[in-house]
Order: sequence, then C-alpha cells, then structure tokens
Amino acid sequence: MEYNSKFLILLRQAYKPDGNTWGLPAGKPNVGESDVDAMLREIDEETGYKTQASELKLLGVHVFEYPDLYLEFPTYQLKLNKSFKVVHRPEEHVEYRWVSAQECDAMPDLIRGFHELLRRVGFIKKTASDQSVDAG
Repeated sequence: MEYNSKFLILLRQAYKPDGNTWGLPAGKPNVGESDVDAMLREIDEETGYKTQASELKLLGVHVFEYPDLYLEFPTYQLKLNKSFKVVHRPEEHVEYRWVSAQECDAMPDLIRGFHELLRRVGFIKKTASDQSVDAG
C-alpha cells in the first residue's frame, strides 16, 4: 500500500512467525482462495481498507529460500489516491508506520527477505555489493 511515496508497514505480533519484525500487509491464501483474493482479504483484515482486484498491480512472484522456510511471495502494489485511517487490529499487528523505501531499508528489524524484496521490485537500487552477492 503506497501513498505519497511512502508505504505501509506493520509490526508483527511477537507470537507470530518472525514476530517483532516489520513487514507489508500479507498472509497465506485460504483453501480455494486465489492469491489476489487473499491479498484483498488480508489488506482489509490488517488495515481496514477495502479495495478491488483492479487496483492491485502484480510486481512479481518472489521466491525466498531459507534452511527452515520456502516462500513464494506474490507481491502486489496498491497506490492510494488519498489517505485513509488505518484500523489498528491488535490481533494482526502491534503498530503501523508509513515510511519511504529508504527509511524502510535502514530499519534493522524487517521480516526476513524484506530488504531483498525492496531491491527486487526496484524501490531500492541494487549496489555493487548486492550484485556480487547475486552472482555468487
């Protein structure tokens, strides 16, 4: 969710996987639910914002592999034309912030893969050291 060149990040509850980290509104699809329908539902559940599939732009499906986890992460962009009041739902997140990509990238407590995702979707330019890691 992007508004005024800033995007919404949520601080995950401590008891959730990768708890006490910041991430985007996200979640797993329910059985029989498409990725788009899951994203629409998660945006509503986590922020109180109701949107439509036509407002989502697919930025790509990004794969992250860790020793304990494999993720295929469809990433959507939702550009907002006006601000809205984020609904704080304690069962979903502790707090929220609107941050620029640069502010977000400087945060040490992002959910796994978020720093890399910022580069993959082009919000942060890859540096020479990032590119050497990609080649290795």
